[in-house]
Amino acid sequence: MSKSLGNVIDPLDMVKKYGTDAVRLALLLGNTPGNDMALSEEKIAGFRNFTNKLWNISRYILTQIGDTDSHRSQIKMPTPKTLADKWIMTRLEDVVKEVTDNIENFNFSSAGEKLREFTWNDLADWYLEIAKVEGNKSEILNYLLNNILKLWHPFMPFVTEAVWREMYGEKEILMVADWPASVIPSPDASVGVNSVEKSFGLIKDLIVGIRTARADSKIEPAKKINVFIGAGKHTKLLSENAELIKRLWTNIDNLEIKEKVKKEKSWVTAFVGSGVEVYVDLSGAVDLEKEKARITKELEEVKKYLFGLEKKLSNQEFVKNAPKEIVEKEKQKKQEAEEKIRKLKEQTGN
Repeated sequence: MSKSLGNVIDPLDMVKKYGTDAVRLALLLGNTPGNDMALSEEKIAGFRNFTNKLWNISRYILTQIGDTDSHRSQIKMPTPKTLADKWIMTRLEDVVKEVTDNIENFNFSSAGEKLREFTWNDLADWYLEIAKVEGNKSEILNYLLNNILKLWHPFMPFVTEAVWREMYGEKEILMVADWPASVIPSPDASVGVNSVEKSFGLIKDLIVGIRTARADSKIEPAKKINVFIGAGKHTKLLSENAELIKRLWTNIDNLEIKEKVKKEKSWVTAFVGSGVEVYVDLSGAVDLEKEKARITKELEEVKKYLFGLEKKLSNQEFVKNAPKEIVEKEKQKKQEAEEKIRKLKEQTGN
């Protein structure tokens, strides 16, 4: 920022407009020690949105936990009951260790980024939605909120202190609460941490695959679909978590999980990996003839686009004289176009 350029941001104005916590986060996150930082009002506004997100997460959890340990901030560690419980607790353990290590080594930006990823992605986007499906999560939600407020407090002291007092009363002060140490018991001998990560990671991947297949096939959000899974050695795991697969944004009517399934003509591949095959049945979900015509038209357009990219990259003058990053970007576009063509061909049965 420079007075002569007239682009100085007055922090007091930003505090009035977006709140102190948002300004603190904008100064701490996304910056490398020793380097100039890019600070803009848009960046501060973005962190105001995250501050609101944390507030809304907290308010939602408070409605779910009721009177669970409502007058005691030193709460006991809950016992994970489902695979999702074990996964979120292992992720919390990881983030506590990573954030603690980064803060102790003055890597404040890295600590905040890891904590933001956990809060927004793992907790808000996944676990809170899972809690709505599985239910009976009061103790574990209370424990999660208790710990993320402690982790966020050095970065966002005002909103975290306000939520803490909502939870435990005016006499409890977050500023003097103990920092989180180990947050999970030793992993179950039969289901270690790595196994939990891999097992839940597989469920996440196939749910994302089903959602992507719905979007690619232009299936209306309200339209229910039939899904068929050849689960191989993961049949028991996927069967135990069938409700999550059916209800986490997939809108599945009929879910069939077997060791092996034979793909039908009306099915499109949603996921393949780790010995698992997932197919979405388009019959009844879309007009197959119209869908085939749409895909054929899109396929021709992508082929023309790919031809143009190949022609550009085969031009030695362009490859030789263009900036390296531009050439790499064109190569990346080519790879994406080839992958798009592969998926479209698969959808047409070619």
